[in-house]
Amino acid sequence: MRTVFIRGEQERFDEACAELIDRFTTRHPELEAAELVELLLDDKFLADGMLAHWTEEDVVRALTEVVPRRAVLTEDWSAAPALLHRWIDFLADERLLTSTDATSELHEAIDSAVPAYLTAMADPGEWSSEKFWTTTMRELGVDDSDDAAVEAFHEAVDAGELDVDQDTADEIAAREAGDPEPQPRVWLSPVEPTESEPLRAIAAQAPIIERIRTVVEQAAEGPEKLAAALGEDEATAGLLLEWAQRAGLLRVVGGRPAPTLIAGPVLAEPEVLWTKLWQSFVLLDDAFREDLDAIAADSDDDLLPELVQSVLSMLYSAAGEVPLEVVAGAAADVAGSEDPEPVLGLVTRIVQQWESMGALRTRHASEEEQPFQAFVELLPAGVWAARESLRAFGFRVPTTEALRLAPAELVVLLFADAAPPVQESLAAHWIEHRGSQQAAEELTALLELVDDPAVRVPTLALLAVTGDDGVAAAREVAEDEVCGAAVRVWLEATTEEQVTREGDPVLFTADVLAVSLESDPALLIGEVAEQSQEAQLQLVADLAASGHSHAGELLAALAEHHEDEEVAAAARGALDV
Repeated sequence: MRTVFIRGEQERFDEACAELIDRFTTRHPELEAAELVELLLDDKFLADGMLAHWTEEDVVRALTEVVPRRAVLTEDWSAAPALLHRWIDFLADERLLTSTDATSELHEAIDSAVPAYLTAMADPGEWSSEKFWTTTMRELGVDDSDDAAVEAFHEAVDAGELDVDQDTADEIAAREAGDPEPQPRVWLSPVEPTESEPLRAIAAQAPIIERIRTVVEQAAEGPEKLAAALGEDEATAGLLLEWAQRAGLLRVVGGRPAPTLIAGPVLAEPEVLWTKLWQSFVLLDDAFREDLDAIAADSDDDLLPELVQSVLSMLYSAAGEVPLEVVAGAAADVAGSEDPEPVLGLVTRIVQQWESMGALRTRHASEEEQPFQAFVELLPAGVWAARESLRAFGFRVPTTEALRLAPAELVVLLFADAAPPVQESLAAHWIEHRGSQQAAEELTALLELVDDPAVRVPTLALLAVTGDDGVAAAREVAEDEVCGAAVRVWLEATTEEQVTREGDPVLFTADVLAVSLESDPALLIGEVAEQSQEAQLQLVADLAASGHSHAGELLAALAEHHEDEEVAAAARGALDV
């Protein structure tokens, strides 16, 4: 089963969570632990998406932060440490546990954290608002499962009719007001910077540095003169003016912008100025207000940061050129905009300013590259700056070297999305750290445990990098019910041994097509349409008879999206059988 969810896949997580809880509670019915396990898994999903990857830090955090804050345990507080011990043993026995720490070390960490856990459980100031009010209601005899009773309770509290610890409630509310709304931590594929510290050299030469100096020196002269001094239109001059203000270089005095006390020292340090400009870019809502309102009427203050996140994450993950229209299309999806043109206009303005910083470069598309008009690519300074911004936005942005310790399931999912040079680096770091034999064994164990094409296909690709050890390990699982067909196809392609059986190629093809479908239905249709019509019709028949877990989804996609009506009709017919 899947235990790693790094793209915020809520539905898949819910399914895995339910299965894990069912398996655990079936094994330990005496614990009555379903709610507590769900609490722990919900937190792991938000924290790193790795439900079976538990380290000493994870178990300590679960005991001293997660459980005290959210779990209402009114009788036996020892239940939480006891459950964590059994949870670790359960994952280990099920061959699911992945950790850089030994199981014995995890148990020791749990025991060592118990005093801090008990202290936090006894401190209402460490609780969440939900836990505080639930506990208070139960203390006062209110049935917290009765909506009417809960509503009456809160009305009585607001009216001052009940004696509650309002100071602690206010303290908790103030703390929570400053906490961001929890969201799953999305992982981006690693990127290898081509330079160790590119900012200093880039900043000194970036056109934006001189432009901002001009803005600070002549801001008080008025929009027309400032635009003339910059050689820009007034809209761009206004954007640069606001940018200088947001970077802390200008303030308004008597209705006119004037340099701040730090303006001079900052302008003398190009690297510092470059960094302040990059960090303050997401604050330029007013400068982009017309563009933002064209995308979404009455746009809020979060729209520009969300669009910047989208653009940065796509450019960073691509590790190369991306059509500007594709970047804008992804941003339009984030904005929920059905009209891509206003988004394209805004993304173009964003890209222009980043290009003036030396963070990226653009080029016009050639005739052969039509209908795209332009391509965008991050430069070294942009890669470094984007990485830090994306981390600040809450993304997990690892290096290939840091991933040498990561569990196989996480590595193969990141490997699948990475550019070829990054795949080579990621594979080299991960395999070298554990040796090719152990790496091959971890990969084939993953093949046995996870029945999901999105994991199986990149696992086999990474297994190929382990060489002869990979072949030997693959032979050991060639008869496995979960992965056997795909492994036999892989072995035959790798060694030219005649090991495949009737039906194996179709099952493997279904795996590959399922991965394409998950990425984009158009990609699936394009791959299928490359074949002759006769071959496509045979594929439809083969998929219908294959018993593959994703056959229904593939046939449904072909029925809905394929332009060849005969193929689409065959897919519809196969679904109706």
